[in-house]
Amino acid sequence: MEPAHAQGIPKINLRTANNGMPKAHQKSPLLPRVVVFVVGLLLTIYGAVIPLLPFIGERASGEITVIRRELGDRQDPRPNRYSYSVGYEFPLPDGRIIAGNTKTIGSAMSAGMSRGRSGVYYLPALPYVNALEKDTTFDFGKIALLAAGILLCFASSRGRVKS
Repeated sequence: MEPAHAQGIPKINLRTANNGMPKAHQKSPLLPRVVVFVVGLLLTIYGAVIPLLPFIGERASGEITVIRRELGDRQDPRPNRYSYSVGYEFPLPDGRIIAGNTKTIGSAMSAGMSRGRSGVYYLPALPYVNALEKDTTFDFGKIALLAAGILLCFASSRGRVKS
């Protein structure tokens, strides 16, 4: 009995089956790489700009208008922890009112903050980029966002498919 390639069926080299290029040197599609790069860039910008708001932005006196508990228990190792959505507003010098929101984690009884006055930092050129004063600290969460964003940007710029 003759081998399959001798019966008129061409032998396929799996290493070069895709356009004659080895898989190790094949470029990945452009659109997913661009999307991953943009997401990484946005994470990097957010992780860097929010802690810098006290230095590059303006401070306004805002007011926390709503605190709403979301869903149920967070299923953390520590029981009775809940996610809260916090809405706030602050006036600009020209009289416009800008609304903002943030998330926080609190106990079953409290979000750890109350309605009322609170400091807000914002970019004067783009006031929709704003944060409550307590959210502008450079903490582990911001470092994680920076690291994830840089990792995504680096991974998308590599552009190689591993075989």
